[in-house]
Amino acid sequence: MRVLYVAVVLIVFAGSATAQMTRNDAIGNDPAKERLCASRAKSQTVPFEIDSRYVTSERSSHPDATFIAIDGMSPQLVECYLREGTGRYEPASSSPEQSFWHLIKPKQFEPGISTPKGISMAANVCLNAARAKINRPNYDHSVYTAVAEISLGGPKYHAMAQIAGKTAQRYDIAVEGTYFYKSPSGPDLGAIRFSCLLSPMLELKGFAAK
Repeated sequence: MRVLYVAVVLIVFAGSATAQMTRNDAIGNDPAKERLCASRAKSQTVPFEIDSRYVTSERSSHPDATFIAIDGMSPQLVECYLREGTGRYEPASSSPEQSFWHLIKPKQFEPGISTPKGISMAANVCLNAARAKINRPNYDHSVYTAVAEISLGGPKYHAMAQIAGKTAQRYDIAVEGTYFYKSPSGPDLGAIRFSCLLSPMLELKGFAAK
């Protein structure tokens, strides 16, 4: 892996004023080499955008370079070319998402689920849905206990998991919480647990209470 060289290239592009972002299907990858690169990276490829200047710079040293992106807990840009040390056309470097490349994602709400405000916004959508849908007499209050973006490799909140009665998709948002109501039998509050599945734009896709 060309760790030092890649680091230098990243510094140069990170300092550039305007990126020239291009979709992966327009950067001139050879289809056969792209399939070979994915096979030897042992991953499925996903759509991405990359600064065309970075591609040009890398191919000035390795004209046969192919770029693919793989998704997961940490999405990676993988670069393949014929490596002198092994004599194989294979992955030579990988880079996490940063200024010169990123996955192509669905439209997402602002300011995003990675911010405290975004977490609060997602939680409030589910809390409001819980109060309206459960609608039990003597309501007291509700709290959320978890807010998570759906990933590919998470232990619980992962793509294709059943959440709130729906099949979760990558970039959906899961929210869990508890609805409390006054109980006629004593001072303690009764409780109902609930879960929501939201779209990347915070639309309610599913709700379940138990």
